[in-house]
Amino acid sequence: MKVFVVYVTYNPDIELLAKSIESIYHQVDKIYVVDNTPGGCKELERFAKLKNIQIIYLLDNFGIAYAQNVGIRKALEEGAEYIMLSDQDTVYPENYIKEMLKGFSYDEKVAAVAPRFVDINSGKEAGFIKPSIFFKRFYPKSGTHEVMQAIASGKILKAKYLNSIGLMNEKLFMDWVDLEWCWRARKKGYKIIGNANIIISHKLGEKSKNIGFRNVKIRSHIRHYYITRNAFYLALYSKDLDIFHRVLLFLKSFRYILGYPLLAKPHLTNLKYCLLGFWHGITKRLGRLE
Repeated sequence: MKVFVVYVTYNPDIELLAKSIESIYHQVDKIYVVDNTPGGCKELERFAKLKNIQIIYLLDNFGIAYAQNVGIRKALEEGAEYIMLSDQDTVYPENYIKEMLKGFSYDEKVAAVAPRFVDINSGKEAGFIKPSIFFKRFYPKSGTHEVMQAIASGKILKAKYLNSIGLMNEKLFMDWVDLEWCWRARKKGYKIIGNANIIISHKLGEKSKNIGFRNVKIRSHIRHYYITRNAFYLALYSKDLDIFHRVLLFLKSFRYILGYPLLAKPHLTNLKYCLLGFWHGITKRLGRLE
């Protein structure tokens, strides 16, 4: 079977990216590195010398969804059966692909398999989200489990189902892209599987803060804009979530407007961009923030 990897990079830490590529290189058939760095990250040329690695320069930041789709389309053109998505900072264990592919035996309709992961910043395991009405997390230590959604990094997609499900939603630009795709897949009758037998480390946000029992991921004010905007947009207009989940998501999304300005500096800048994200979300102003 042919397994291809699509990396999306943006001003990458080259040494960390090198470790990531080295960890997966001998497990897959081909790697695409789709670079979103404005002007292009020329340091990526060191990887172009390796067999079965292709660097694709977009020369501007078109968003993670667009970049992923560029790589996915290339993989489909070249006959990929499975396509793994990866961020630029995730390092994989030696048996990653072999163990992850076992998750597809759960059911014929499995569209994607995702690993357990630990947040590098907090050191805490993120857990999986149950396909239940309250977005409830659970933390299995082994086995394969049906889940509601999964983040992109390390997730393996079954290529033959992409025509039915569709690719990533480029209007979202970044944030919620991976989750929206999972909801769409499930709406069409496919399954998303969490493989608890495999665990990876992944960086969620630039830093994290503990507030009571919750660990909050802090990012830039621009990221807070996209997170807020897309959360409200999907809560109001997604056709792939039932009304209960949409109402719950809408109510929960106010935490972004309240939390990010309090926890992230500069506070007023974060408040401004969260409110702008709220407004753009409810008025359907999507794409890149200009």
